[in-house]
Parts: sequence; C-alpha cells; structure tokens
Amino acid sequence: MAKSMKKMLLLAKKEVTAGTDALPTAAANAILCRALLPEPITAEQVQRNLIRPYKGNSGSLTVGEHRKITFEVELAGAGAAGTEPAWGLLLEACGFAATITAGTDVTYDLVSEGEPTLTLYGYLDKTKFVITNAKGTVSFELNAKGIPVMKFEFLGTYSAATEEMAMPTGVDYSDFIQPKTVGKTNTPTFSFHGLSACMSAFSINLANALAWRELVNCAAPHSPDRQPSGSVTMEMPSITTKNWAEIVRNSVVGACSLVHGTVPGNIIELAMPAVQCKPFTLQDDQSIAMINMPFDINPVEGNDELQIIVR
Repeated sequence: MAKSMKKMLLLAKKEVTAGTDALPTAAANAILCRALLPEPITAEQVQRNLIRPYKGNSGSLTVGEHRKITFEVELAGAGAAGTEPAWGLLLEACGFAATITAGTDVTYDLVSEGEPTLTLYGYLDKTKFVITNAKGTVSFELNAKGIPVMKFEFLGTYSAATEEMAMPTGVDYSDFIQPKTVGKTNTPTFSFHGLSACMSAFSINLANALAWRELVNCAAPHSPDRQPSGSVTMEMPSITTKNWAEIVRNSVVGACSLVHGTVPGNIIELAMPAVQCKPFTLQDDQSIAMINMPFDINPVEGNDELQIIVR
C-alpha cells in the first residue's frame, strides 16, 4: 500500500544521556514543521573488488550506517517575552546555548562544545524512523513577501524502521505560534554595514560540519567546526552612499542586524557583529539594480558571530 506524504509527524526531545532514546511523545514533543524528509538509511559502500575469470560487479558491503533527517520550521516567537520558543531545543542541538531572562527575552549564543543531543522520531504514514544521538546544523531564510523559516539537518544513530498500527494521537502544537511574513511592516529593522538597505532576500547558514564518525567502540555524529556564511539581495545605492566594491576590496568588516516582528512575544533578532562581504553580482528586479552579496560571518572574541534574541 502506498505511503502518503501528507501523513507525517516529527517529535523531538533532549537526551539525558547521549545516544539513549529520550522517548518523545506526541502530546509533549511534537514539532510543527514542513518539508520533513527522514532518510531511511545513510551509509557508505565498500567495494569488494574481487578477482575472477569474468567481468562483472564484485558486490559491496554497507558500512557506517546512520540516519539523516531534514525539515523546516517557521521562525516565530514563543507567544510571551522571556519564554523559550518551542523550536529552542533544535537550536541548542545545533550548537547554541539559551539564556532566559524571565519576562524579557531568551538569548541564544553559540558554543564550541557541550551542546545537547536529541532523540527524533519521524513518522511517514505509520512508518516510524528513530534517530538518537542527533546533532544538527541550521540555516535561516527571510525573504520579502515570504514566511521566515529555519532549515534544519540532523545526523544521528541508525535503527531499523518499524511499522506502527496507527499514527500517534493527541498531537499538541499549541506552543508554536503563527509567524509574520517578511516585509516593511513586520520587519522593522535591517542594517547591513550600517546601511538601512532595501532588502528583498536574506539568508544565513550556520554551516556546522556534520559527519558520521565510525570506529571500533565508537560511532557518533561529529561536528568539528562551523563556517557561517550568508547572502543578501538589496537595492544598489549610489557610490557616495555606500561603495560596496571598495568595501570588498579593502576587506572591511561590519555589523548586521535584522529584527523581525513588532509585538512582544513574537519578535526575533539576528545579530552578527563581524560580517565580511565577498565579490558580488548585479541583477535586475523590475528595472531596479540589485546587489546579490555573499558574505562570511566571523567571530570577534569567540562564539559571538551569531546571536539570536527572542523577545
């Protein structure tokens, strides 16, 4: 019987002990997401390369089996200032640590060690894929006239999929609130190298290096580094206002800040103190010259290249 991609569910819960199933439930740990795609198996193939008196394949053996899952979550607040949003645990498993100031905000700062692992359950029309010891990476996309989203990728331990009698019931998404679309009204602040630019597209990628490391007695996801980067598309100003070519030529570093949302409980700020622009291209948007600018996101003192503040 065919499987319906409309009948899908994702559950996520922090692990007390890395690699031990945290047993998430639909009532307490459901993640409201889209574009959910659990991979049945991710692995390498080792060729046997046998010598025989005839042509043909020698066969291969599967090694380093693990599981990857990707999905998107809408970028919205928690509903009340100083409350951790429902997607906060996903950020933490991507290398952030949360600092909660009750009634004010929740700040997510990067760390270089000690991030938690997750247990993820991905359901596809009663087929259940379990991932334990999961670590991830995330990218953000905020485009004018669009819904702001976070795009997650997680790697974790493989286990054989199972077929359930029915999809879980009692799914609770009440901790997820409705997002606001990106635009002049809902996105009151965008500053790039000190310029309040007219921006049509903005994305940043945390770019955690994710790999499955398999040794005797050891098998786990490994994230040895991150190389954050981004891209912005904005109207080209006069050279006297901002000479972007000279900024690139002189390797100038500047700050970037984007605030999305205007009502407490649904305000998110992305702050980057040291953005370094790269060679860019021009494009035509309704006969308006636009700059398509890639950039690197650099640390200043360490673990400070990207801060996410939820108010």
